[in-house]
Amino acid sequence: MNHDAEAFTGTFRDSPIGMAILDASGRLVDANPALTTLMGRTSALLAGAGIAGAVHPDDRDQFRQVVAHVARGTSERVQIQVRGLHASGDVLWTKTTLSRMPGAAGHVVAYVEDLTEVRRARELVEHHSNYDLLTGLANRTLLIDRLTVALQRSAASTACVFLDLDHFKVVNDSLGHEAGDLLLVEIARRIQATVRPGDIVARLGGDEFVVILEDMDEEGATGTMNALLAALREPVLIATHEVVPTVSAGVAVGTPRTTAETLVRDADIAMSRAKAAGRDRVEVFSEEFRDDAIVRLSIESELRVALREGQLEVHYQPVVDMGTRAAVAYEALVRWRHPQRGLLLPDAFIEVGEEANLIIPLGEFVLDEACRFIASRPSFTGKVLVNVSTRQIGLPDLTGVVSRAIARHAIAPDRLALEITESGMLVATQAALADLQGLADLGVDLLLDDFGTGYSALSSVLRSPVTGLKLAREFTLRLGDRSTGDRISTAVASLADSLGMHGIIEGVETEAQYRQALAQGWKLAQGFLFGHPTPAEQIPGAVGAPASADAAVTPRTTPRFPSPPVGPRSPIDVAADVPLLPSRL
Repeated sequence: MNHDAEAFTGTFRDSPIGMAILDASGRLVDANPALTTLMGRTSALLAGAGIAGAVHPDDRDQFRQVVAHVARGTSERVQIQVRGLHASGDVLWTKTTLSRMPGAAGHVVAYVEDLTEVRRARELVEHHSNYDLLTGLANRTLLIDRLTVALQRSAASTACVFLDLDHFKVVNDSLGHEAGDLLLVEIARRIQATVRPGDIVARLGGDEFVVILEDMDEEGATGTMNALLAALREPVLIATHEVVPTVSAGVAVGTPRTTAETLVRDADIAMSRAKAAGRDRVEVFSEEFRDDAIVRLSIESELRVALREGQLEVHYQPVVDMGTRAAVAYEALVRWRHPQRGLLLPDAFIEVGEEANLIIPLGEFVLDEACRFIASRPSFTGKVLVNVSTRQIGLPDLTGVVSRAIARHAIAPDRLALEITESGMLVATQAALADLQGLADLGVDLLLDDFGTGYSALSSVLRSPVTGLKLAREFTLRLGDRSTGDRISTAVASLADSLGMHGIIEGVETEAQYRQALAQGWKLAQGFLFGHPTPAEQIPGAVGAPASADAAVTPRTTPRFPSPPVGPRSPIDVAADVPLLPSRL
């Protein structure tokens, strides 16, 4: 054996890289220890198995051809990626370099480097960049890629569905984020089980999901989503609690000019309409939805300017004693004096304010104005109530915001009351309930608004420190029907009385409604029959202000609100209508 041969033999034996000697047909002549370890076989077993046992079936033909080329001298040195087969059956990714063996015509030396871990790492990175880690669904990146391809194939028969879980924040806040994650995983499973096997299902983050339905028109997509909504309503047990999930869905179908991003956006806009229409339903996108979205964006921008430049103002509507019709309190209602569109009522901007997180500064403004109103009228002995949004209840500084406003205007805490909608109370978290208790401990009264519109009203009263109820306007409109409307009105008036709480019936607009409410036991009322919302400067009693012609509804010395009939709760003397912080979800 010459020196070169001895050197090669030593390198072959001791190399940390797998090496093999092959003949022109690809048959293994010899393998070094590193290769036998990599493949999980002895050299003899490798030789016995041959190409069929050591190389992945999909790579065998290519591997044989390359070995033959190198053995014949057609190619001096070739580097290829080859999948090998471990003795366990696992696939090994290798970078294999093939070159002619010096001094041995027709033989090839293969240098085999293991790339399996590198490949797995790369696949993991690629997976993470295309799939949601929690649910295993496609993420936005992969969704847009697949949707783009689908639109190129047939835009007119490609539907995009945007789904958003209703009240998901309640699950997270009450049961914890781990429970929320379990619910999301179950929702993902149900969506995949309901749609067709080839349909793309993606999670965009949070509780937002998107489904791509190819070869399906608007009617078919809507039908599929109605079936999906029914499947999702089945109860699921999360952390020993039974949760009945619902989703709001928006459907948009492509056009020849539609891009993937715009189709997802249109489906999202339709989903928002489903939310606004009451949730747990499907809405199909139309161009007017997009126009409305543009208007809402404009309102949001202008509302920010309004807050900054003082375009908002607060009007006050009386709450009266049913026996005397004398105003005993006021309800604070926010208005927007728009420079182009005139005086706007809350329905034109409150919902946008909530969605844009502007409701908190808006609420603080109304709260401050209500306290200013009280402080400027020393002869006024009633209260003013301001609504609090569920978005603000439970925030660490709510009690601080209220107490600072009270201190800033040097008024007694019991001159102020806050109004919480019943629907907001029903989804209040423990933190929110603790916040409400902190406000009650401060001396601020709490009133439950829109009573009767929720689905667990009595429990919401008993679990919170409220001191009064306001019957929702829907029931006032039905007074005199000698049926459900009258029975509910009488029952709620009796309930408030028996609980030692103040009951206020709102929306009284006619003498007939007034007489019915009085006969049914109501002590306090508000509505257009007794007075419309009025700017603060037109309400008499302010220090240094001239008397107003509207003084008929409000005596110069406001009668004190009557004491509660029974029970330990403190009285509520007045209520406030549109938000300070409206609590519509």
